[in-house]
Amino acid sequence: MKIEIGDYKGLTVIALSGEIDMYSSPELREEMMTLIKQKISPVFVNLKDVTYIDSSGIATFVEGLKIMMRYSGSLKFISIPEGIMEIFNFSKLDKVFEIYRNIDDALGN
Repeated sequence: MKIEIGDYKGLTVIALSGEIDMYSSPELREEMMTLIKQKISPVFVNLKDVTYIDSSGIATFVEGLKIMMRYSGSLKFISIPEGIMEIFNFSKLDKVFEIYRNIDDALGN
């Protein structure tokens, strides 16, 4: 997995690529917790180049969202590939997370 933290119109975007699994999710958690400690919100997670995600990756996002909710923060997902989106749908996480086709949709542009 590769993690790139960037900026889009003054907003924080975490762009992920590769596989998010039990081996890579601790690194993802560490990066997310760094942003959460700064109370950055919203945080956009771009999954466009993610090829696989397992339960440890999903758990990392759920944990991040729970902590962010303490300070009214939000975690927004963009560009989820169809195969990954099936996991979100099947597990009903599409009802928990804010999911958008792209960042401009998330911003209402």
